[in-house]
Amino acid sequence: MKNLMNHLDDFLSTVALSGIILLISINVFFRFVLNSPITWTEEISLALFIWLVFVGLSTATKTNSHVGIDYFVRKLPEQWLFRFQVFRLVFIFFVTAVVFVYWGAAFAIHGVAKVTPVLGVSYSFITMAVPIGSALVLYHLIRVFLRKDKEYVKQERGIE
Repeated sequence: MKNLMNHLDDFLSTVALSGIILLISINVFFRFVLNSPITWTEEISLALFIWLVFVGLSTATKTNSHVGIDYFVRKLPEQWLFRFQVFRLVFIFFVTAVVFVYWGAAFAIHGVAKVTPVLGVSYSFITMAVPIGSALVLYHLIRVFLRKDKEYVKQERGIE
């Protein structure tokens, strides 16, 4: 189960990105070679992109590869740097839990009756990416907290 949870976000991100590339490539071929575009590819590509973003957020959390501007944070003494990073993770945890999981689920449930214009599929299938991707973020943050992973907190981030 643990191995499945560790790779679920990577698998979903790969499927979403592959689907986007495949659908857009097929639509370009149909539009410019056969002069007959496929109308539903844009809608599915957009849905896959939303899933890619929110599930990819989980992958970024797992590998501590979020983009960050930490110029001033790096100037802190070592003991304060660690405390600040722990505070940052706790803050991210609570914001993710309240805003993205709770309100994302409420938003997804609220959109059950609303359907997409071309396919007629409920928007909930698209907006469920928010609470599901965010729940995966919480899972990875909980693993960091339970392991007391000091290397995760101290790890360098961003581009030099």
